[in-house]
Amino acid sequence: MTHGHRIVLRAEPPLPSVQAAAESAAAAEARARPIDFSLLYFGSDSEASSDDRYRLLLEGAKFADRNGFTAVWTPERHFHQFGGLYPNPSVMAAAVAATTERVQVRAGSVVMPLHDPLRVAEEWSAVDNISAGRVGISLASGWHANDFALAPDRYEKRKQLMMDGLAEVRKLWRGEKVTRPNGVGAEVEVGVYPRPVQPELPVWLTSAKHPETFRMAGEAGTGVLTHLLGHSLEELAEKIALYRKAWREHGHPGDGHVAVMVHTFVGPDIDEVRKLVREPMSRYLETSFDLIASLGATTGSAEDFKALPPGELRELVDRAFDRFFATASLLGTPEVCADMVDRMKAAGVDEVACLIDFGVEDQAALDALTHLTTVREISDERRNAALAKAEDPVAQQLREHGVTHLQCTPSLARALLADQDTRAELPRLSRLLVGGEALPADLARELAETVEGTVHNMYGPTEAAVWATTSRIAADGGPVTIGRPLANVRAYVVDRDTRLCPTGVPGELLLGGDGVVRGYLNRTGTTAERFLPDPFTDRPGARLYRTGDLARWTADGTLEFLGRLDDQVKLHGHRIELGEIETALAEHAGVRSAVAVIRGTGAEQRIIGYYVPATDRPATGAELRDFLAARLPGYMLPSALHPIDAMPLTPNKKVDRRALSELSDTRPEGTTAYAPPTNATERLVTDVWREVLGVDRVGLDDSFFALGGNSLLVVVARARLLEHRDSGLSLVDMFRYPSARALAEAMDRKPTEGPDEAVDAGAARGTARRVAGRAAARRAGRTGA
Repeated sequence: MTHGHRIVLRAEPPLPSVQAAAESAAAAEARARPIDFSLLYFGSDSEASSDDRYRLLLEGAKFADRNGFTAVWTPERHFHQFGGLYPNPSVMAAAVAATTERVQVRAGSVVMPLHDPLRVAEEWSAVDNISAGRVGISLASGWHANDFALAPDRYEKRKQLMMDGLAEVRKLWRGEKVTRPNGVGAEVEVGVYPRPVQPELPVWLTSAKHPETFRMAGEAGTGVLTHLLGHSLEELAEKIALYRKAWREHGHPGDGHVAVMVHTFVGPDIDEVRKLVREPMSRYLETSFDLIASLGATTGSAEDFKALPPGELRELVDRAFDRFFATASLLGTPEVCADMVDRMKAAGVDEVACLIDFGVEDQAALDALTHLTTVREISDERRNAALAKAEDPVAQQLREHGVTHLQCTPSLARALLADQDTRAELPRLSRLLVGGEALPADLARELAETVEGTVHNMYGPTEAAVWATTSRIAADGGPVTIGRPLANVRAYVVDRDTRLCPTGVPGELLLGGDGVVRGYLNRTGTTAERFLPDPFTDRPGARLYRTGDLARWTADGTLEFLGRLDDQVKLHGHRIELGEIETALAEHAGVRSAVAVIRGTGAEQRIIGYYVPATDRPATGAELRDFLAARLPGYMLPSALHPIDAMPLTPNKKVDRRALSELSDTRPEGTTAYAPPTNATERLVTDVWREVLGVDRVGLDDSFFALGGNSLLVVVARARLLEHRDSGLSLVDMFRYPSARALAEAMDRKPTEGPDEAVDAGAARGTARRVAGRAAARRAGRTGA
């Protein structure tokens, strides 16, 4: 204003906060996404009348057919009342196909390991002909061991058999042949008759909640059929992001398809709906608990719910019902359920598979379908409104007032670039000031290329009158710093003893000068902690503010922001600033943003890096490891690097490190193609490595060190291997044979130990028992045992 500028403040309608703007944009984007509605069945046989068990299925299918629903799904469920109405989905599908004309007829799911792929392709080809080309199937690996009474030898390899069966079913569907032994032992070629109507069979993979299944579906180019049992919508969104990433990486067209099962009953009054569905839903949950209890009996991995006192079981069921009703279902009024659909859209869901047969009386469930169509209509109206929304108000304001100078956060700047109307106005700016958050290098480059004037990265806390340092962003994509202090601002980088750090050495950034406040109102303790006398000036009463930010001076006299001091950790005797790792990783041109975390405990601790790849030239894991190795000491290098689609954020829009935890057991990006173990020694090595390294799958050609191993973990892994087998394995062998295949071969070649080796092996076994005991104690602590 002192330079004659006119300040424009958004007044009517009010300019939203950054968080509100981001949430509004995300909500609008989600509402604009299309979403399908279908019906899904998984009811308990005990809830159906003995004389008309399939009325709800067939009448519901006819309703879906008449009212434009996408599909009808039926499951496969053996030897238990829960889902027991549907032992063979192809039989159910044939009945649905014969009584409908338009709706798709799908299996949700076929338990592939229980069947010969030839039989699966043949049955569904027949249904494809009955339906005139409307079938699709979701494949499952199987869950309950009792189901495998049909194929007991296939239980242990069920996941691999599912993927092998998928490949063979697709082959047969396309008209190719497979070989089988005939009745006299001769190999013959056989194919599918009748030939299917559809040239390609639509396929999904059924996933309970494990991220690896989502990744496998993306790699195989199938859809995903899942539910909201055991994970939240936020967690589901992360897994969908993994699925889409794998889908794109393997060159499949489009974005894939995610269908989510939700228990559904819609009515005009939410209290009436809750009253009507509480008991049926509770009985349904009790039946599922009974199934889980019997699963525990076959695997030894779950409590027997039947042993719970009736009061405790009822409390458990009531809690489950309340959570379902509020967060994981379409139970309520059309408006409430439409809100849930919007949240599912935002998570990346493509289809809502409405489970309607959970025990509500058949006629009531059929009557409620009319209200479900209202939910779909509301969803469609919201989508149309989002697609037809007016021009972005920020663009309108920039144009109306002829704005020349704009100040905003990096998050809002990225949103402005993404909007075509606003982006068209940005070149007219003379100055763009971006601050309040760390400025990613890719965003800095894009802003500098877009704005014809200058772009400035601003840094400073509120305690120092908001802005304290500034840096002009170079259009050539140079390093992003927070620059030099503004007029009347003093900046110091100090160590733990408040001694000035040399150039290039990280330390805490302290700010002084006329803009630093005197303290916090009525908070003397916090003031004394965060403000201190300035020891670097003779000015009486001068004070410094401890920012808590990690920074360092560069050789050209500018400040580089490295993160927060509270991100400092101690790993294997070294003090490590996670922010320094994140900054180094984000400096790569192929990385948009990055975060580093510590995973594991004790000797098994390791650094894991997550990064969002740049859209124009995404970096590979090998490139990033070489890039970091040239900038960081060895003890600061992440043991694994995982690309993700977006950084998970807390409600305050900070990086949610806890949300990254489920990704840390996946195989690091850039590892070798998975080769499964083929013998007992290879299984022993891969199982031990998997537990020690905290990854979900270890292949024979994987390197212990590429998967995140280090010298300390080598000791742990060797001890556990010796616990299982006295192989004479030495520490040198662990380094000499870094792949699982090579190590297993070396173990098989080792001669039987002699008298001298027996002493060493005995000591090793003692060490192994102690290590295993500590590991068991840690696991018991984590599981509450």
